[in-house]
Amino acid sequence: MKIFVTGATGFVGSHTALALLDAGHELRLLVRNEVAAKAYFQKYGYQIDDLVTVNMADKQAVKNAMTGCDAVFHAAAMVSLDPKKADEIYKNNVESIDAVIGSACDLGIENIVYVSSVGALFNPDVKVIDEYSGLGTSTEAYSRSKRDCEEYVRKLQKEGKPIQISYPSGVFGPDDPKLSECNHALITFFTQILPITSSGIQCVDVRDLAKAHKYLLENPYSGEYQQARFIVAGNFYSWPEFHALLEGITGKKIFSLKIPGSVFRFIGSIMDVVKKIYPVDIPITSESMAIITQWRVASSSKIEKEAGLQFCSGEKTFSDTAKWLADAGHMKKKYAGKAA
Repeated sequence: MKIFVTGATGFVGSHTALALLDAGHELRLLVRNEVAAKAYFQKYGYQIDDLVTVNMADKQAVKNAMTGCDAVFHAAAMVSLDPKKADEIYKNNVESIDAVIGSACDLGIENIVYVSSVGALFNPDVKVIDEYSGLGTSTEAYSRSKRDCEEYVRKLQKEGKPIQISYPSGVFGPDDPKLSECNHALITFFTQILPITSSGIQCVDVRDLAKAHKYLLENPYSGEYQQARFIVAGNFYSWPEFHALLEGITGKKIFSLKIPGSVFRFIGSIMDVVKKIYPVDIPITSESMAIITQWRVASSSKIEKEAGLQFCSGEKTFSDTAKWLADAGHMKKKYAGKAA
């Protein structure tokens, strides 16, 4: 199968691309830098020559680029909480969803997988998040773009377009080409402080997520496309459980501080006001603090049953990630402790 892939040099896209290559599929990659993309896949023994560098928001150029492909996998998105980039992030992500997913539908491609985010379904008023949950309300540019992209794709599904959607939670794991937001936060937890507050954190190993995407691409949905939605959220830990997990894999004390969720949310609302006056690139907002302190468990039972997917343990995910972060020079080996 020949698959058109966006985001192949990002964290989620690169692991999915490698899983597809390992399975013998042929890929055409939409990338920004051909030299860097070739070098990345050569490290894993693959010579990728079918590369295109068109503007991902240019619908006609993207349509031309994906002509002849049997399937489309769309994982690329701009991710940042920098308020100075808010307009760029929103515009890029919303225009790209039409250019990539819309073009695939226009070409009649019958196998399309779009990577959304379980954050698009976040609602602190529900007990459990599943594929039938309504869309949440978002104010930050990235979250708002993912929600609006989700709305666009759901509309296409309702029209009978053959699109499957995956909803990852926080994605962690080794071999992160550009050091994603989640792994960057993990460095802070290891080296500075891990807050202990209400609710908890839900984590999926990027390698498990890649397996789920490979399954979806190899098994196009045959039923009602509005049902072709799959949460891939992995394991949930309360913040005290997560603290104990990281201490267990490193064998080291990790500094923590107990802070009530209401205090975090108050700080977030203050930062919202501050950023309107002075745009600072600090990942503290009322929305992000609500997610940290009021997260509701997202159920992955559908993809587990459908694909026979079994999530690896948190011990393996974070042990492997700590070792990789140290080996790659992102943090000193002493912080990885026995995991290194």
